[in-house]
Amino acid sequence: MRTQSRNTKRALRVLLIVGGILIVALIGAVIYFYAIADTVQEEQKGNQITCGCYMIDPAVVNDCGDPKKAFLFSSKSVPSDQACSIACDTQLLSEYVIKSSTATDRFKSCNIRSISDARCQEMILTDQDGKLITGKINPEDEVNIEATFDNENYSNYTFKINTQSNTPDKIEGKKIYKKVTDFKDVNSLDILATATDSKGDSINSIICRRVIDINVSGSTGANALTATTERQSDGRTKISQITISVGQLSSENVKVSFSFGTKFQTLTTEGGLNIESAKGTVTITKANLYDATNFVGDQSFAILDNHEGPLPITAEVFVDDTSIGVVSTEVEFLSQEVPVVEETDEEEEEEESHSNFSTSKIASPSCIERVESNNVATFTISIKNNSDITQEITSIKDKLPLGFTYVVESTVVNGTAATDGSLTTVSNIGSTQEIVWQQSSPWSVVASGQLTIVFRAKADSNALTGENLNEVIVNPVQIPSDPSTLRSQASIVVAQDCDNPTVPVTTPSTGILDNLFVRLAIGIVLFATAWAVYTRPEGVKLSQIILNSDIYKDAEMTKYKYTNPKKYFEEKIVREKK
Repeated sequence: MRTQSRNTKRALRVLLIVGGILIVALIGAVIYFYAIADTVQEEQKGNQITCGCYMIDPAVVNDCGDPKKAFLFSSKSVPSDQACSIACDTQLLSEYVIKSSTATDRFKSCNIRSISDARCQEMILTDQDGKLITGKINPEDEVNIEATFDNENYSNYTFKINTQSNTPDKIEGKKIYKKVTDFKDVNSLDILATATDSKGDSINSIICRRVIDINVSGSTGANALTATTERQSDGRTKISQITISVGQLSSENVKVSFSFGTKFQTLTTEGGLNIESAKGTVTITKANLYDATNFVGDQSFAILDNHEGPLPITAEVFVDDTSIGVVSTEVEFLSQEVPVVEETDEEEEEEESHSNFSTSKIASPSCIERVESNNVATFTISIKNNSDITQEITSIKDKLPLGFTYVVESTVVNGTAATDGSLTTVSNIGSTQEIVWQQSSPWSVVASGQLTIVFRAKADSNALTGENLNEVIVNPVQIPSDPSTLRSQASIVVAQDCDNPTVPVTTPSTGILDNLFVRLAIGIVLFATAWAVYTRPEGVKLSQIILNSDIYKDAEMTKYKYTNPKKYFEEKIVREKK
């Protein structure tokens, strides 16, 4: 009887140990899986997408694609597994007196499928009379800015106006205010409302960024002439671009006559002019300046190739064969001899030889499909010269995502359509295409200037569903001070249906312990088993069965082998005799 009691206690102790281990494991599993569930819920709660809609004034910009030209924004946020869509409500326009001659029903609405940062929720621009500015103002006007954020606990609220930081005039909770006046020396205002969040990151929302144009005061007329030059590898100086500031042009029948004192003949061009009436500028790029077909008499600016020293350039602008003004400037044509570089301080020489470009890239729309008419995306590459001297770019390389192909003759450089044969080279690299833009001489980008390339590509049946990254690499003439700024990438989504995109939501698979009732049932069974072994006669029988089983005896022998070798050999001899 004493032996039976001892065996029962031993079996009970084993069961209690096993039960305790299982109970601890069960409690740990419950805590762990509940923690996962809470984390998943928080992630799903915070994982939202924001889409938007904005209004544009046809008198300012004709087509969608540049949200900075908007004057009224609406946005909406939904969980990431839902489709986000919003329509501009034209009834909102009735709340404002609008500073535009455009009829209300002619304002155009544009959609943005995805807004990466919507923490700045609204920005309204009004003039001194309280009228809503749709994109144009006069030099004597004032601009009153009101921006609204989603949280009043941000810090460092700032208005950046033409990249200059300005402190708000007033801060009221989530709203900040600023009045801007006296901008007669600029042609446009680039306004951004920003702040710093709790992590120290800057808020940069397209909703709260605007670009407005400033009308040239007075009657239509030529106001200024700017000639940008570049130095060729043979030492010659060439003019890379001419820009003439004029008033609002109501006609496209424009021609420009250039004279150069008494040294060269007069050149008159009727072609190759990039007329931007909204900005009040007439621009002629290098390619058009040196193309004789754009000039009367089959001459071009190539007649200046061998000139050295200063040269006055005068431009007279004609609209409908009527002169609207004469403007002049002077250009210094350097000696064709390669100058001898004098020894300078090593650090200064190194600084001047380094380039300082920054590159950005955007894709529009953010989602495309594989069917015709919905499978073409427009990519915009912007390269800015952040140094205080003119610097050069040799080439720009763009590798398209898998299944994308370049649309022939779709390249536009600085607003001017370019010919693929003379500028663009497309190569097949494996299953993708690589585009290289490179002209006969490097691009010259003036200090704080920008080079912009716009092109289109379409997705075919091989394009991968989901997010695709398109990377661009800029190759400057000078050694870059920071090579990482020469790379940029744009993200574009390929979907079966962009109006109803599906985003898979995954949750951790945790097996049978996912169910709360299963976890409770396992705990009850463990406790019931332990109670029965301790109190019921059936428990004694169960203990005897366990103690007499070969599994238990083998386990006990294994334990003796490592913890009590003497007992192990004794039991082994007994077993062999039996």
